[in-house]
Amino acid sequence: MKKSKRLWIFLCILTFINLVFYLTRPGGDKMLLYVSDLLPVICSGICVFCLVKTVKKFQEWDFTKTSWLMIHTGIALYFIAEITYGVLEVFEIVDMDVAFPTIADYIWAIGYIPIVVGLLMMFTGYLKSGLPMGHTKLYCCVAPLVLILLSVVFYFLLIPIFRDPESSGLVKFFYIFYPVADLFIVIPAVLLMYITHLFGRGIISKPWKYLAFGFMLFTVGDLLYAYLDWMGKYESGNLIDLGWNVGYLLIALAAVYQTELLESFNGSEK
Repeated sequence: MKKSKRLWIFLCILTFINLVFYLTRPGGDKMLLYVSDLLPVICSGICVFCLVKTVKKFQEWDFTKTSWLMIHTGIALYFIAEITYGVLEVFEIVDMDVAFPTIADYIWAIGYIPIVVGLLMMFTGYLKSGLPMGHTKLYCCVAPLVLILLSVVFYFLLIPIFRDPESSGLVKFFYIFYPVADLFIVIPAVLLMYITHLFGRGIISKPWKYLAFGFMLFTVGDLLYAYLDWMGKYESGNLIDLGWNVGYLLIALAAVYQTELLESFNGSEK
């Protein structure tokens, strides 16, 4: 059985476990707290492991390998942040809503940098390669839709948070930072998914498709988190945590598909 199929099965099982705990709360709030802090560590750890295997599979050190290495570095920082968050909440008994932003948030924020750099490096590399980049008309049609969506998000969510007199400047910064920074990841990831789709082979576009879907779930999760936490309605074990957990596993799938693609090119399927 291919690694991707095994990971799909694991993703379905872990998603089911997420839903069971978040919807039925077996063991009460205390057990849900432990599970909600443990599952992101497991999912992000799997993602880091798969990305390491992908980076090692590259035979040449080119912009593609560097891009995947940068993505791995960012997700590894997310993994450290997930561990830090769990330790603070479970062992240090820190009220994460009151203490926000914590050191975990600073680590997450730093993690965005290598991911954005990696995706931009990949996009720039494709631009310089002379490969097909798609129709300009499509970009012109999609751009206004993206701007409208961004305007709606800013008007109904981010601007009210920014104008809230009860939140400190640092708190406002992090509430706004996460969804905005996510867009700098999602947009190039979606563009790479579209560009690689033009190559005609589904196996080539699969890594970027699942990478884009994973980061999209991060964006949705961060938007909902910013709103719910600002309203004082977010608590550990919220159903939106599922978005982050599945997002990690989809990025792990992207890494596995990239590994299988490299193995097919190298003629060394394992």
